[in-house]
Amino acid sequence: MSRESGMMWGITIGVVVGLIIVVFLLRWFNRDRNLKTEYDERQQQIRGQAYKIAFYALVIFEAFIGILSIGIDLPAEPFVLHILAIFFGITVQVCYCVWNGAYVGLNTNMHRFVPLMIVISLFNFFVFVMRWRDGGVFENGKLQEPVINLLCALMFAVIGIVGLIRKLADREVEA
Repeated sequence: MSRESGMMWGITIGVVVGLIIVVFLLRWFNRDRNLKTEYDERQQQIRGQAYKIAFYALVIFEAFIGILSIGIDLPAEPFVLHILAIFFGITVQVCYCVWNGAYVGLNTNMHRFVPLMIVISLFNFFVFVMRWRDGGVFENGKLQEPVINLLCALMFAVIGIVGLIRKLADREVEA
């Protein structure tokens, strides 16, 4: 098996296992152990707007990457750039929802949610650092797949910072 083939199998297995874990985590996050998070009408409307904004952000980001790739050799593998675009869209969607008070569902247990998001961010950062120490981040002058772990950690960090700012802003308004 070639290195590229092994890498793709590893990524595929990682995504499948990740999706299975997400299903279990969604049930664990919700107080009623339901797989589906419940939102009120206002939250559903905001989330719909967030999905629309995130879709356009993703399209613009992909178009930007496409245009840049015509004239120059980008410093990352195409796979990494497309995952970056996906993470960008997710970050836009979640941050919009957090800022507008539509991210936390009516049945979400935040005492479980926040610590797990911190653990996921730290785990991804740790994996990136370990791969960086082994020299697996750059190959032929291009960022390789381990940088996806760093992107994931940064995505969760940005979302956490927006959530913290929102919480502090809410406290000021209440005071």
